[in-house]
Amino acid sequence: MTSTPVHTPVLLFEVLDNLVLPPAARILDLTLGMGGHAEAILARCDPDSRYLGVDRDPEARQAAKQRLGSDARLNILASSYEDVWTNHTFEAWQALQAPDGLDAILMDLGVSTLQLKSPARGFSFRDEGPLDMRMDTENGPTALQWIAEQSDTTLADAIYQFGEERASRPIARAILKVFNEGRLHTTADLAEAVHSVLPMTAALKRQHRSDTATRTFQAIRIAVNGELVRLAESIERAIQQLRPGGRLAVISFHSLEDRIVKQTLRRLSGIYDGPGRESPTVLPKVVRLIHAGGITPSSAESQANPPSRSARLEFLPRFS
Repeated sequence: MTSTPVHTPVLLFEVLDNLVLPPAARILDLTLGMGGHAEAILARCDPDSRYLGVDRDPEARQAAKQRLGSDARLNILASSYEDVWTNHTFEAWQALQAPDGLDAILMDLGVSTLQLKSPARGFSFRDEGPLDMRMDTENGPTALQWIAEQSDTTLADAIYQFGEERASRPIARAILKVFNEGRLHTTADLAEAVHSVLPMTAALKRQHRSDTATRTFQAIRIAVNGELVRLAESIERAIQQLRPGGRLAVISFHSLEDRIVKQTLRRLSGIYDGPGRESPTVLPKVVRLIHAGGITPSSAESQANPPSRSARLEFLPRFS
């Protein structure tokens, strides 16, 4: 029997310090994960508060249920944050528990410890596992099935767009060569294909540089899960659910997420890129940024929890 990986919620104290949790608070957690943030937030809420945790990953929901399932204030919903807005169960919970809106919404966009440290999930090349990479293990194509549907061009475009990898074209050719030869089955096989183009040298290891396969793994994971397709829309939909004074917290982990989050939040708060450019949103100037540039982990947190190093937290209160 495998043990559940230890989960350390990122920027926890910063989230707690900036959320407004009134009596009988109504809270929506769009990326529940293993329930680390939820546990700490609920500890600060009174008995009349209600918390809805949303996650597409069945293993994460089970871990959160084991951790928090005895808390009567908590409901757990199987959904992605993109699809929750049209989910009938969410609509029923909202109508019953939060008809006047929500006080706090949290979006932690990172890959969870459970996903990264479970070789069977195929998210990491550090331990060999099947090429799966799905956040929802019950639906959609695996990473291997997705790769099988790609051409040199589409695979290279995905690696460049979602991984910001300059060597995307030779990497795509190397991956499809291995696949067509019947030698692509595991995360180790994929990493080896990338390393044939970008070797992970001893010098890079001594410098503690990121593995050269990191960007390609990120890109394929994002493509398989459609992680960025409706992020901006989901942020806007979340803000629509807030009561006046309610706050949205978004934690991003890589430049692509951060760029979408920042552009969306700047647009919603009425900050435009130049004169004469109008916001296309239907909610102009209903929110404001609290911390310009976002909040980053302290040096102590970065050292104690290395995955937190790239995290950035943005807060917006709705004031109308």
